[in-house]
Parts: sequence; structure tokens; C-alpha cells
Amino acid sequence: MTQKQNGVLEWLQSCETPAPSEPKIKAVIVAGKSYMNSSEFNKNSMRDIILNQLQFLPLSFWIVQIILTICAVLLACILGQWRVPFYYPLTILAVMVPFLALLGAIEISKSNIYGMWEIEQSSRTTLVKIVAGRMLIIGVINLFLITVILISMAYIYQKSMIEMVLYGLIPFNISCTCYLFICAKSRTNDSLYHLIACMIFLSGTFSLVLHQRFIFEASMFWGWIGFYVLSIILLGKTLQLYLKKEKMIGELIWNLQ
Repeated sequence: MTQKQNGVLEWLQSCETPAPSEPKIKAVIVAGKSYMNSSEFNKNSMRDIILNQLQFLPLSFWIVQIILTICAVLLACILGQWRVPFYYPLTILAVMVPFLALLGAIEISKSNIYGMWEIEQSSRTTLVKIVAGRMLIIGVINLFLITVILISMAYIYQKSMIEMVLYGLIPFNISCTCYLFICAKSRTNDSLYHLIACMIFLSGTFSLVLHQRFIFEASMFWGWIGFYVLSIILLGKTLQLYLKKEKMIGELIWNLQ
């Protein structure tokens, strides 16, 4: 090491940096938060975020979703050939819909489940936008797959498509509402177990309800519509709660407020 380098090291060791004052610390925090919420920081469009997040959804996720959908359609075809009563094939929906929604919920919340939220929070795109993009992708895929199952069942059993949509999407909305609420309220280490327990409970409850013949009578049609509207409202409220939690998670842990 040269004499010049030794001199630099001695100067660095002897140099004392004054501690920043409390007003300056708060000013830096306010400026940082203001910049992160500005359009200059958030230049990525939702389209860019969606294309980016598509790369991080594992191939196993797509394969499992497609296999489950194919199995559900095949089971509906087999039960249709056997001409079993309609409310028995609905058991497929009672089990498959919560399970498909569970797989999506795990993918959406995996940043928290696996403790990776801080890495994503520190990226140029805010965590809440990343999660929103992931939600949009998985939500559209789940709705498409469930619609395929519903169309198949409607064709096999010669049922109205509107009725089939209500029979399938109400359990889907309820499942998503419960999963998002659990993710928003549970501790990170326990959320996965709570989600699985919730899926089992929902599958059992939906199976029990869909085996009641009277709920498929014509007089219950408007009741189904009412439950559908209610499930949409609950899902929207829970979605806001979850996204708010994702937005605040870094601020709460880093104590920036």
C-alpha cells in the first residue's frame, strides 16, 4: 500500500461525520415518500407490470391449473353419461373452485408467505402495483378456467348459462374474499396453514349447500342474483383491505410514519 493510500485511510478514520438532526431525517423521509408516490418514480404502466409478472409465475402453477380444469370437465362428462342428478356434479364445483382460488391466493401472497416482500418493495415498481398486476393475471386465468368448466356442465346437463355462472362464481367470489381476508389479517408464518384450512372448510360448506335441492328451484333464482351481488361487494371491500395492507407493510415495519 502506498503512502498516499495510507494517508487517505488515516484521514477517513479520523474524519467524523456529524449526526443528522431530527428535522433533516424527517425531511428526507417525506421527500422519499413523495418521490415514490410521484409519476416520475412510477413510470411503469400496468401493461408493463403484467408482462413482467407473467415471467415469474412458475410453469407448475399453469400445469396444475390446466390439469384440474381438464379433470373437472372429464368428471362432468362421465357423470353426465351416467345421468346422475344435477346437484351431484355440482360437488365438482364445490371442491374445484375453492382449490383453484387457493392456488391463485398463494401465488398472489407468496411475497409475504416466503418473506420476499422487502425485495419487491425495494424495486422501482411499488409492491402494491406488483400485487395488483399479479391479481389481475391470476384472476382472469381463474375466471377463464372456471368458465370452461361451467360451459361444459351447462352443455352436458342442458342448463341455462346464466344459472351456471351464478352457481360457479358465487363460490369463487366467496373463496377469494375469505383468502384475501386471511392474508390481510394472518401472521406471515401462519397464513399458508390458515388458507389450506379455509379451503377445506369452504369445500365442505359448498358441498353441503349445493346438495340442497330446493336452492335450484325457479323461485330461488333472484336469491342467487342477490347473493352474487353481495359476494361482489364483499370481494371488492376485501380487495381494498388487502391492497391497503400491501401498501402499508413496508411503512409499518420500517416505521416511516
